[in-house]
Amino acid sequence: GDQYLYQLHVIGQGEYDLEQVRIEDTPIGSFEEVETQVVGPAGSVTLFETDVVTAPEIAGQELLSTADGGDWVGPFAANPAETQAGDIGIDVIFPRGLYYANDSGGLDSRTITWDVQARTIDDDGVATGAWTTLGSETHTASTNTAIRLSFKYPVTSGRYEVQLLRTDSKDTSSRAGHELRWTSLRSYLTGAPDFGDVTLLAVKMRATDNLSQRSSRMINCIVTRRLPVWDPVTGWSTPAPTRSIAWAFADACRVEYGAKLADTRIDLQALYDLDQVWSARGDEFNGIFDSSMTVWEALIRIARCGRAVPVLTGGVVRVFRDAAQTLPVAMFGPRNIVKGSFKIQYVMPGEDTADAVTVTFFNARTWKPDEVTAALPDSAAEKPAKVTLFGCTDEAQATREGLYMAADNRYRRKLVSWATELDGMIPTYGDLVAVTHDMPRWGQGGEVVDWDGASEVLTVSEPLEWTAGATHYVALRRQDGSLAGPFLVEAVAGDDRQVHLLEAIDITPYTDTSEERTHCAFGAGDAWGTKARVIAVKPRGERVEITAVAEDDQVHTADLAA
Repeated sequence: GDQYLYQLHVIGQGEYDLEQVRIEDTPIGSFEEVETQVVGPAGSVTLFETDVVTAPEIAGQELLSTADGGDWVGPFAANPAETQAGDIGIDVIFPRGLYYANDSGGLDSRTITWDVQARTIDDDGVATGAWTTLGSETHTASTNTAIRLSFKYPVTSGRYEVQLLRTDSKDTSSRAGHELRWTSLRSYLTGAPDFGDVTLLAVKMRATDNLSQRSSRMINCIVTRRLPVWDPVTGWSTPAPTRSIAWAFADACRVEYGAKLADTRIDLQALYDLDQVWSARGDEFNGIFDSSMTVWEALIRIARCGRAVPVLTGGVVRVFRDAAQTLPVAMFGPRNIVKGSFKIQYVMPGEDTADAVTVTFFNARTWKPDEVTAALPDSAAEKPAKVTLFGCTDEAQATREGLYMAADNRYRRKLVSWATELDGMIPTYGDLVAVTHDMPRWGQGGEVVDWDGASEVLTVSEPLEWTAGATHYVALRRQDGSLAGPFLVEAVAGDDRQVHLLEAIDITPYTDTSEERTHCAFGAGDAWGTKARVIAVKPRGERVEITAVAEDDQVHTADLAA
């Protein structure tokens, strides 16, 4: 007489720690009629049979005997084409109970009998065998409460159709409850289903007044994923609970349901270093991927929670996090910028330019979407741009990222592009480079034509312009293209091409002719050049086109100031 609801939920790919299973906001332990089983990858469900098909054609048809003008009800296909059933199950109901009301006011018993038959069919529904009686059932009772019965019959593996016939005459008296209806037909498929590398939650619910149809469909879980964590000394660990952005990124790269990359194609050391940064800041990724997408799109979403982007360089997946950088990896000036290729684009703010950022995130305290508006201290926050930060569940993290985006929108408005030769292969996406050029008056560039180490006097190829009362610096390019300096200098009387270094240098300038001379950049204060962050590198034969955005340290201090 008890009715059960079986549910099999997929928690997600891989392994998870289930901290709590709930119905709406109530822990499932408060419901005595509910049983659960957590099944990890490669595990099996033992709480109930999982591969069961219910025929939709059965909808409470009444069974009548041939004496009452009835006939066999059916046949109905029990299992779909190209499946094999090992058991057949049926449910019947006596909706008015089973009784006869006697003259003394009591209830006399009544009996109902029926037959269940099945035969094999092929995938086209054509019968391939004779009818076989699975059971000749009988039930006797004296109750006016509805009676529900379930029967299960083992069969030889195959595809079946089933029919039912009542074999006794129905008592049509108004004092009798003698009605029989067929409510369900199930087939239990053979073989163990392979659910893949997933964690499952099996739920068995007994129908009671404590459970409504609506609440039975409001099951939810608080879970933490379990992922391997990489260490440069010990390598990969066993799966452990983690909210790390780095190891979620690595998981998407490595696993079968991701990119299936070997460790050699992932910059694990960079992920390890970034993990230390993200952990110290309290940045986490707690996203749920519940729809199909490309691996690259998933990597972009994961990295964005940590102010980073994935970059594919030389077949290796790397991660670049936008953070303050002090040492440029390369220096570009008039000597290695193709003439006429240098361009600057100023992105001017307009009336519709956003002055704040409204970040939408999933709040871990309320378990609902939430939003926070982040604005720089002097902003009116009248035209916020809306951004969704997938995987963010913390308001403080959302605020930090919103302030960063607002600062990025305000302070990075100069796009610089130029063409160079193979020097352009030194930087990659996100690298900091130093740029010197006379067009925007970003210092003066040239070559070192002579170096006197004893007197520490440097002679350059171009006449230098000095600003009265200002401190001046010279920066030099090393053989690997990186920057040395800048170094404090002073003018040499009588020669506008010479500078006297006021501090020791860690490079010996090359001034001969067998290779390229040492490049230099000169200017007052920070005006010897500007720093730019590379956002695109495009090889064009023997030339390389570089696009960068002029860097501003205020982008990285905005969230700290808040």
